[in-house]
Amino acid sequence: MKLLKLAAPLLIAAVLCGCSSTGLGDKVIVKALLLDHQKEYVAQVLVLEPQPSADAGEASETLRLIEGRGSSLAEAIGEAESSRAEELFYGQNELLLLGPGLQQKGMTECCRFLYENSAGRPNMAVWGINRPASDQPLNEENASAVLDGIRRLGERGEYRTYLYQLAAAQDGSFLPLVRLSGEDDVQMQGLALYKDGAPTVRFTGIETELAALLSGQTGTGQLQVEGESGPVTLTIRSPKLIYECVEQQNSMQLAIRFSGHVEQMTGEHLPASREERRALLSQINSQLEQTAAGLIRQAFSPGVDPFGFLSRFCNRNAQLTASLTEDKTLYQPGAVEFSSALQLL
Repeated sequence: MKLLKLAAPLLIAAVLCGCSSTGLGDKVIVKALLLDHQKEYVAQVLVLEPQPSADAGEASETLRLIEGRGSSLAEAIGEAESSRAEELFYGQNELLLLGPGLQQKGMTECCRFLYENSAGRPNMAVWGINRPASDQPLNEENASAVLDGIRRLGERGEYRTYLYQLAAAQDGSFLPLVRLSGEDDVQMQGLALYKDGAPTVRFTGIETELAALLSGQTGTGQLQVEGESGPVTLTIRSPKLIYECVEQQNSMQLAIRFSGHVEQMTGEHLPASREERRALLSQINSQLEQTAAGLIRQAFSPGVDPFGFLSRFCNRNAQLTASLTEDKTLYQPGAVEFSSALQLL
């Protein structure tokens, strides 16, 4: 009886932890998913497959691509899973690529389905890719290089978004886009802004960097802008945004001030003197303000608020915000003002 009493908590813990006879050794690890919709749904799953080695007690790992198709996303993923005798383990899945078909229709539903089922990891990075699944842009030969290239984009400070954000998006969302040229050359292509599950506008260049900044992704503290004589890269110490919401009679304004000290300017044909560089930085500040104004105008409208501006208005005066939102006054030009005050160190 004493042994039974001691064993009971262990048995209960085993049940609660979901322990089963299937260990990780009976599974194959999923590294990435590529989903698309052409005439039907396509699921391409990149798995890490252990391979026996000539050295005793050692094994190498090889990337394999398995595919499933179906009239629904669940059917396509299920067919891919059934092509392997082992169970697929999604706990280390780090990347979701969406093909052009799903980018145009069904992106939000796809992310919600994955989030609510075991095939999606909440913090899995999501990117749109320029080539359809039928081209097999991700294959066994180029997979390692493509995955490394996309990781470097994130490390470089490019805009990043994750499955849980897209699955829960109610007021519009951004999908970062990559272009795969050749076999493994990965480049940032821009951002697609979604409203009601459909892409509405695409942003490129400095717009994507400002979108990352307004989303709280400060990245590496570098901005690349277009100067009079070509691209200029600014290395900024302690870049930050200061928000101030001002309430006036029957109106409100959100002022956003971008500040930081420019430690370094790099680019071709830059002026040598400090005064000339200060004048160039003044031009760059104006350029950032104009670009941010256009970005905010398109990304802050009825039903679209990926930067969370509404919550800042509500924190100031929820009742007035509701009234201004209802008559759309809150979305008029000038309701959100962006100013840039970068200075030379």
